[in-house]
Amino acid sequence: MATSVVDVHQLQKLRPLGKLEEFSSARHHLGFFLNVGISTSYTYESDGPTDLRESIFSALSEVIQHHPILSTIPVDEDSPTPYFARLPKINLEDAVVFTSRQKSFDGQSEDPELDSLLEKQHNTNFKAHYGSLPFWRLFILSDPESENKFVASFIYHHALGDGASGIVFQKHFYSALMATPLPLKSKIISPPTMTLLLNLELLHPLPIPAPPSSTPSNPWTAGLIHVPMRTVIQTLIIPKDLTSQFLHTCRARSTTLTSTLSVLIARTLAEVLPLDARVFKGTIPVNIRRFLPRDRVTDDDMGVWIDTMPIYYCRENLSVETLWKEAQRTRDVISTYLASSGQPSSGQFMNVARMKQRGDMRELFLSMVGQERDSTFEISNLGVVKVDEAGSGAWKMGGFGFSRSAFAAGAVFSIGVITGCDGCLNLGFSWQEGMMERKVTRSIVEGVSAEIERVVGQ
Repeated sequence: MATSVVDVHQLQKLRPLGKLEEFSSARHHLGFFLNVGISTSYTYESDGPTDLRESIFSALSEVIQHHPILSTIPVDEDSPTPYFARLPKINLEDAVVFTSRQKSFDGQSEDPELDSLLEKQHNTNFKAHYGSLPFWRLFILSDPESENKFVASFIYHHALGDGASGIVFQKHFYSALMATPLPLKSKIISPPTMTLLLNLELLHPLPIPAPPSSTPSNPWTAGLIHVPMRTVIQTLIIPKDLTSQFLHTCRARSTTLTSTLSVLIARTLAEVLPLDARVFKGTIPVNIRRFLPRDRVTDDDMGVWIDTMPIYYCRENLSVETLWKEAQRTRDVISTYLASSGQPSSGQFMNVARMKQRGDMRELFLSMVGQERDSTFEISNLGVVKVDEAGSGAWKMGGFGFSRSAFAAGAVFSIGVITGCDGCLNLGFSWQEGMMERKVTRSIVEGVSAEIERVVGQ
């Protein structure tokens, strides 16, 4: 850990990290994976005056008071027994960074300035000023012509929240802005004293599932696991009209956006990579809040309640003619998993339960160095963001982006998928620098874009 004047072991101890939280704590400490980000565009449309900075600080204070996890940090990440501790105070001026764009952004095309900011942040851990700063940061990227039009990028440690938690943060931040909160007397705020929500292991029995059945062997994984790691970020924005057509096409073919995108990614890899890349393994994270006690965890809570499931694709099944058949097969695999996880009679088996069998997560990751990666790509779809107040009042919420660090021991590349209030589909690609040539990664991003346009035009 970085040198700090704060003795973190004197902070109020809350509870141990669960195994899923420990998973992200260990990989953050070792530099295998650093953080997650949800970026959202905001516009202040009222003719009345507003002080942007004061509004943001006040709204942020409201969000912190509702979510106690935002006032905590993992302590002893470098040990087998990490735990959460509460910060005694948060200086909002240290947690929020204001910056301005060089050029205006229309929301419908590439955004290299935001990508540059995100890439830097996804390569920056939370070890600096340890014990003084929270394990999250908020970046306000303002339009050069009007500071009342900005993107708020919430970057946070993955042990504090999953992808859905980032949406929860942005929704509550938006609601607080809409409420026109009063200016704060001080930018140094005291955290709430609420009890932390329970970790997954305390909310679900998590019976261990049976070992997976036989699967295609030797999926393409680019190269061996190695550190140190540097993340590269590139965002693909699909315009509103094309997004709408794409969703309509998926529904007309009796499949889903996630299932279709997964196949399109595999198809693109088959086009871009050499013929000896025969099998591609996808990993699909799943929000499992629906399977937890609703009186303990809701869709408006922040925490880590996710699972992942695998899906395999063979090159010979990725032709244009078999595209929709593969998409429907993918849909069925996801549906079967969700059905078996959600029915009490099935035992509610979840793959994440296997983490209970893991010992020290640090030793697990270090043992992976020099080994083959587990999967080819990961696609995590957070769905369509809907806000009841959108379009009313002084503030308007627009586009969303979902970005993440690369994972040195995970998939070769990841895609964070989200559709914002502006109707645009946003695909956030991330990968470890050096795993693939830049011309290959560029071809993958461009290929996925071309595949979406092609299926819509069929």
